[in-house]
Amino acid sequence: MPRDETFPEPPPRPPAPRRRRVWPWVLGGVALLPAAAGGIAFALFDPDSLKPRLQAAVEEATGRALSLDGPIGLKLSLVPTVTAERVALANMPGGSRPQMASVQRVELQLALLPLVSGQVELRRLRLVAPDILLETDAAGRPNWVFAPRESRPAPAATPPAASSRPPAIAIGRIAIEDGRVTWRDGATGASRSLGIPALEVAADGMTGPVRGGGRLLLDGAPISVSGESGPLAGLAEPAPAQPWPLRATLAAAGATVELEAGIARPAERRGWQATLSATVPDVQALAPLLPGVALPPLRDVRARAAFAEAGAGQGAGTLTGLDVTIGPSPLDPLLPGLALGALTARQPAADAPLAIEAGGSLRGQPVALRGTTGSPWLLRGGAPMPVDLAATAAGATATVKGTVGDLRGLTGVALQLGLTVPDLAALSPLAGGRLPAVKDLAVAVALAERGGGLAQGAVLKGLRVTSSAGDVAGDLTYAAGPRPGLEGRLASQRLDLDALSPPPAPATPGAATPAPPRDGRVIPATPLPLDALRLLDADLRWSIAALRTGGVTLRDTEAHAVIAGGKGRLDPLVTSLPGGRLTLRAAADATLSPPALQLAARSDGIELAPLLAALHAPGGTSGRAELDLDLRGQGRDLRAVAATATGHLGWALTNGQVESGSGSLLGRALGDLGKEIPQLGAAAQGRIAIACGATRWRAENGIATAEALLLDGSLGRIGGGGTANLRDESLALRLQLDLRLPVPGLAQGLRIRAPLPVGGTFAHPRPDVGPALARGAAGRLAQGALQGEARDIAQELLGALGGGGANGGGVALPDCGAALAAARGGRAGPIPAPAAPAAATPTPAVPEALKQLPKELQAPAQELLRGLFGRGR
Repeated sequence: MPRDETFPEPPPRPPAPRRRRVWPWVLGGVALLPAAAGGIAFALFDPDSLKPRLQAAVEEATGRALSLDGPIGLKLSLVPTVTAERVALANMPGGSRPQMASVQRVELQLALLPLVSGQVELRRLRLVAPDILLETDAAGRPNWVFAPRESRPAPAATPPAASSRPPAIAIGRIAIEDGRVTWRDGATGASRSLGIPALEVAADGMTGPVRGGGRLLLDGAPISVSGESGPLAGLAEPAPAQPWPLRATLAAAGATVELEAGIARPAERRGWQATLSATVPDVQALAPLLPGVALPPLRDVRARAAFAEAGAGQGAGTLTGLDVTIGPSPLDPLLPGLALGALTARQPAADAPLAIEAGGSLRGQPVALRGTTGSPWLLRGGAPMPVDLAATAAGATATVKGTVGDLRGLTGVALQLGLTVPDLAALSPLAGGRLPAVKDLAVAVALAERGGGLAQGAVLKGLRVTSSAGDVAGDLTYAAGPRPGLEGRLASQRLDLDALSPPPAPATPGAATPAPPRDGRVIPATPLPLDALRLLDADLRWSIAALRTGGVTLRDTEAHAVIAGGKGRLDPLVTSLPGGRLTLRAAADATLSPPALQLAARSDGIELAPLLAALHAPGGTSGRAELDLDLRGQGRDLRAVAATATGHLGWALTNGQVESGSGSLLGRALGDLGKEIPQLGAAAQGRIAIACGATRWRAENGIATAEALLLDGSLGRIGGGGTANLRDESLALRLQLDLRLPVPGLAQGLRIRAPLPVGGTFAHPRPDVGPALARGAAGRLAQGALQGEARDIAQELLGALGGGGANGGGVALPDCGAALAAARGGRAGPIPAPAAPAAATPTPAVPEALKQLPKELQAPAQELLRGLFGRGR
């Protein structure tokens, strides 16, 4: 069909104009809208209007009041700055000050644009003069434990949608200026202060490292700190290519401590390891930082400790390596004369023991320590700590081997202690004094704790000591406390106290040291160590089969000593002396002022010769002696106790012998008589047989009175009575002599029956033999008699004065039976026969012999003879 051309074709459309892309601007405007809205809001916002809401929020969260005494400022920019001044948080009720924390000024810079992407970027936080108090009250409650207030329940609403991921927080810089943190213990009142003159920590964004450093003052002692760590974002990575690092350094008082650590899986907080290194030139220089801690005087200390995360069930971490060295250090404060040469302690692996090696000197003598212990990480508790140590010095070796269950509480102790000393005297330089020459000393004992740890005491089981001086075996228990205690039972087969006595010090060249002046007293003023009774309580038993002392061997000795509350007693001490058994009992009370002391002794028979040898007394005396003693007194020394002595002393002797010149009272009396009549003194020399000797004294407050006194021997008998003053050692005795002296030319010897007053002191007894003129007349008379020139004169004179009469003047002396019974306190015992029975002699009526003396000597001679022989009146 032909085309219809009635309607022409429309002209072609012109090309449409190109549309502009405006969506980026729209999006930009939308993005800037919140910032612009925030800027407008900040411009119209009054910061002070937030104070009530901030105070209410803090009080609801902590239960403490928040004070905002200064203004809150706002500086507008893309990184606005918010400031607050004089901010304080209240302390707990009853605290030492009203505020727990206060800040003079707070500055906070927060970027706005990162908020659009859900990030919080804290550009800078600055605290000026923060003052924080951490304290406890008297009951130990801390002020940093808050009590939030209960908020009202919110009305029910539509459950919110699941929360999105919390916004990431980026911290740029934190700075503290002129700050202070104070710690105070409310129970003790002790406090410490950490000043913070300047401290700053800065992060290079979320992906850059964090660095920090500053200056601190611990109680005024300066400390510098610095550190660096990996980026904050790395803490959220599950497995970074490299462990997240941490390095820190602290320097104070010349010492430096460095920490280098890393964590392999930061997000899981797993796979960490750390190395702590320290260099301390002088440990005691750290005293200002560690008040109240007794720091050892160690020098040039270098330590390196490696730690790592422990396996499952093994705690938070473990010590994987340790290396400690200590240089030369004088240790005199620990022990005078002790010096450390060097010490090394190394633990190469977690399961390896700690090897210790040290060397030094003590008073110039080399000493050494070597051995192994368990890892110091065991100090935290858990597995037992093995110990194997040995110390050596001067040929001696001391060992400790075993385990300690808990080293912190010293519980579970099971240690074997040992000591071997070939020659004890070789250790004298270490002991600071002369030690006895004991050979082959060996000690072995098991040590365990008493009760809940060694802090409560120790138990020594299976103690065994052997040496050339004897042996000891048994068990001991030591109880710790305000008054320590010692309890145990010991046994010895042989113990030589003579061998345990240290040798005398060698004589010093040059002039001899003058002896201390003597005060003329016999009883020494020896101090008694009674204050030692206040130091501890004790209950000890000791049995000794053979005890040698003073050259005498005592057999089957048994001793039981008890100390309690400052009072002590030895009840009993029983031993077998040669010839008899001796029982001693003693008691002391140190709680009295002055202290009280009591001593009781009894023996039914002791041979005097070995006993006197043991006491280092002069020889020449023998016999069988019996002792009955019970005395008590008060004082701090032996002389004071004697001056207050009360009680009795009984002494009996049978079948004995004595040397007249032995220094006894008899020898001294005969010696003084011999000075006046030399011939008579010479006739009485030598050994004198004693049939019996008996005496009993009753003491009352230091005054002793003789209740019985008799000496019956081959020369006759001596008896009498009187007093002995133990306070000033004065004598007031009146002896009765009934002697027959062997005089050449006299068939029956020379008979003397007369009283003999004795005065003076214990050290210098003074017999009174009459006026000097009378002594001369008697001396001449005796000389003539001894020379054979007047034998008849002597016989006639003595007979005229009753010297040969059996029942002449003078006080009758008791026989051995009565005197021994009194001395024994009424106990039965052997009674020997008299040694020298008196012989009857005719008594001339007229003393014609005196007429042969010079006229001027007749009267004095008659008076002397009457006084000596008890006749003529």
